[in-house]
Amino acid sequence: MKIFFGEYENNIREKGASLAGMKKFRAYVIDPAGQQQPIALTQTETCWEGRFKPTKSGHYQVFGVNDTRDVQDWTRHGLGVVRPIEYLRADYMAGSGMAAANAKPQTDLDVLARNESGQVVLTAFAKRQPLAKTKLTIQNPQGWEKMLTTDAGGVARFTPSGPGLYIVEAGQMDKTPGQYQGKDYPAIRTAYALTVKVD
Repeated sequence: MKIFFGEYENNIREKGASLAGMKKFRAYVIDPAGQQQPIALTQTETCWEGRFKPTKSGHYQVFGVNDTRDVQDWTRHGLGVVRPIEYLRADYMAGSGMAAANAKPQTDLDVLARNESGQVVLTAFAKRQPLAKTKLTIQNPQGWEKMLTTDAGGVARFTPSGPGLYIVEAGQMDKTPGQYQGKDYPAIRTAYALTVKVD
């Protein structure tokens, strides 16, 4: 697995020292039996890289999580003082196994994807409950970007423009104040990205 930092829609990927800010990410995989296994990450010139070996056919859920970052003052970006949390997800099929039809959300903000009659069906969740009326940003391999809004059941759909990797982004601002590592914050900003492979 590789975790890149940059602007996917503009085909920009940071290199070298710019990647050091991602060192607090931890990664893990959930295997078809539901067992969680940590993945060690190593910084390369172009990304953070980790490896795992599937032991059986089936659906593997791969995550990157950064929930230990310091409280940030992002007032100049219009976000104020926040505790930032980031989640990354990708799903991987090994062998001839079938995707888990009963896959469940795993992180506080999560999006599950499935194929249905040529469309990608997305279901967004917050704290494992369907997230209605939330914005999702879809980016295709050619830089096309589309905004979707989930319905009352947390569902949104799009038709892929062709094969390749699609990035689904979501965000949430929880304005419950708190304290982290000795610093007060008025809100938690959660950012999320799902990588969807379309054949």
